[in-house]
Amino acid sequence: MNDITLIKEEIKEQEEDIFRLRGSMQRADNGVKLHRIAVRVRTVSRLKDILAVLENRRASA
Repeated sequence: MNDITLIKEEIKEQEEDIFRLRGSMQRADNGVKLHRIAVRVRTVSRLKDILAVLENRRASA
């Protein structure tokens, strides 16, 4: 597997985790889960930025 494939797989897993967390939110633990969601959203954003750079580098090579 190359880096692009691995990053796409990681993005997919993180987005699935975000979806599960949003689906299981209850009033008592919203603060904790909102924090976890925020961390994962930032991670996905960084991964997408890295993926774009790698794809651009690959396209220009």
